[in-house]
Parts: sequence; C-alpha cells; structure tokens
Amino acid sequence: MKRLYLFAMVLSIGMVSAANAAIIQYNFTGGSGNYPSIDFTMSGITTTATATYNGFSNSANVSRDSHGLGVRNGHLDSSDIDGRWRNDYLTLTFDSAVSLLGFNFGHDTSNDEFDLYVDGVSAVHNLETTGGWEEFSFGTYIGNSFTVRASGWNDNFVLSGMRVETVPEPALFALMGFGLLGLGVMRRRRS
Repeated sequence: MKRLYLFAMVLSIGMVSAANAAIIQYNFTGGSGNYPSIDFTMSGITTTATATYNGFSNSANVSRDSHGLGVRNGHLDSSDIDGRWRNDYLTLTFDSAVSLLGFNFGHDTSNDEFDLYVDGVSAVHNLETTGGWEEFSFGTYIGNSFTVRASGWNDNFVLSGMRVETVPEPALFALMGFGLLGLGVMRRRRS
C-alpha cells in the first residue's frame, strides 16, 4: 500500500511538471480580410488579436493575409503594422497568463524595429524584427496581453507567428507542494 501511495505521489508530481512545460506556437499566416478581432486556439489556449492606432483607444481592423497579421486603420493605410498613417498597434490577448518566447515577422525589410508592451505597459523599445524569429527567454515577459507596434515612421512588418509557454497556476504549485510534503512524511516514517 505504501508503494502504491508513493507511486501515486511521484506520478502526480511528474504530471504537474509536464503540465507546466507546454510550449505553444501560433501560425498567423493564411486567410485574408480585415476583422475587428480574430481568435486563435492552440492546445486549449486562446489568443485574440485586436488592433488600434495612435495608442490603445482608437479601434482599427486586424488585417490577415498569407504573410500574417497586420493593422488596417483607414483606406490610405497598408495592411502592415507600420508607423505611417497613425502608428499601428497589434495586441494579442490570452485567456490566461503566458510567457512570451518569440515572434516571427514577415514583410519586414532591413532596419525595421518594433516596440513591445506587456499588459498595456511599455516593456522594451527598438527591437529588430530580424526577418524571422525574435526569441525571448522564459520568464522575461509574462502577461495576459502582448502588443507590438512599429518603432518609427518608416518601420513596417506583419506578425507571422508567436511562441508562448504556459505559466503554472498557483493550484499546481500547491498540488506539487503537497506531493513533496507527502514524500517527506514517507521518508521520515521509514527512518
């Protein structure tokens, strides 16, 4: 019976650890049109893409094409996230906290730069779009929403993909703590 109990505790700790390690990659390429918002669901985690211009209070459309997501804020504006014609913001909001691991950019040219906001707060400015994946370490940026905007007037690009990692829920930490406590009790009883 003790071995069965010990096996169950070790298994639950392993399951909690595995549940915490979910890396999710979103592909925003494909489709076409302009929308007030677009939902993407991968591995049970949903993100909603919304767009604004000149800050967070002026609504715009999320533009989607074969290269990725952009912002369309008027008939003169391109479908890219750009600094021209009112400065575009693309926000991705998640239904639970995640750690941002990276963005994949398209339509970018050399010297395109972006600013990143986490939960509506400016986090970093003038990062290069790099013509592909811009990677971040786990835990660098954790939040429920991430906003990308063009840093300057001549910067323009689309967001082709995004990688995030789920953040453990407090209840999972409690479950893991009880499992470790149980292992400690079992070890003490043996002594």
